[in-house]
Amino acid sequence: MPTLSPTLNIHIAGELPQYFIPTRHPKMADVSPNQTPCDQGTGIGPRLSRAAQTSCLMLVFVLSLLSFPSVTPWMIAWWTGWSVLQIVRGKPGWLPIVACLATLLIRPVAMTPAMVVLLLAFALAAALLFRCPPQSRHSLRRLVIAVMILNWAAMYWEWQTIQQCSQPAEFDVTRPVVCLGDSLTEGLRPDRGYPDALKQLIAPEVINLGFSGIATRQGLDQIDRVLKHHPQVVIIELGGHDFLKGHSRRETRDNLRSMIRSCREHGSDVILMEIPRGFIFDPFRSIERQVAYEEDVQLISDTWLRQIVLQSPIAPPGKWMSKETHLSSDGIHSNKRGSQKIAARVAATLQKMYGKQLAR
Repeated sequence: MPTLSPTLNIHIAGELPQYFIPTRHPKMADVSPNQTPCDQGTGIGPRLSRAAQTSCLMLVFVLSLLSFPSVTPWMIAWWTGWSVLQIVRGKPGWLPIVACLATLLIRPVAMTPAMVVLLLAFALAAALLFRCPPQSRHSLRRLVIAVMILNWAAMYWEWQTIQQCSQPAEFDVTRPVVCLGDSLTEGLRPDRGYPDALKQLIAPEVINLGFSGIATRQGLDQIDRVLKHHPQVVIIELGGHDFLKGHSRRETRDNLRSMIRSCREHGSDVILMEIPRGFIFDPFRSIERQVAYEEDVQLISDTWLRQIVLQSPIAPPGKWMSKETHLSSDGIHSNKRGSQKIAARVAATLQKMYGKQLAR
């Protein structure tokens, strides 16, 4: 019988020579035999996922810019929740915070104390999450989440408080409600402004002192005429023409304050109607909301006017809707149906302040 050589016997009994052992390509070293290209970091799947996430982020960012100021707390809550979800899943979570900050800076909001603190806290949280190494992020998670949620809660409470004056109000039904404003209050013929529709909803007398084209400076000049009626409450809708005529934010704020203080000295309550000066960027930074906070007066959010614009033939979705559903014919002044909508909001605010005794 032939015998094997000692050298060959060693190779059979022991390990194979080095040249018999297959080697793996470096790029395939971490790939499981069962992995598909879509499971790998450089495959199509992750790239599609990243593209979908980026598209979703941009869509939410655009919607945040277009959102009404009245839903600002919920817009911030959305970004906060997105960031918290990413942090819980072990991801950095700073990008949603930065997107939220960018939204609030592009479309400025009233710089009330809670809002200022929230902006600073969110900026600090984003910086910590971005700069800290991954191994130390775990210790920051609970702190960052707690800080963001607590600051959002404080901002939300303040936001709701601004719209409600804290002074107890009693209504003397023998005293009228006076509406002071520009053409949005006066109304355009044949349709009248919201005060005429308000007369049908509340029992007290309603006096329309709207004057087309006036700014807060002219409104302040009219305040003596307003107070001659000895009103229980004065509803002020002014400030839109201040921006159009190039008046400064500070001048507009001072005029609104002077009107409010004159009314209070006369024993009249005040309601401010918030006016948007742009759908994304407001150069006056929600001045009515800030004045309402500083002077502790009731505020009607600017949703009333945004709804008029959006349900008109000049802007979507109103331009795609039937004429019967429009709230305005020219895109800014309410028609009869629009005036009824505004009056309903004003009546609801009055009943919130004084109770349902005002209802007709």
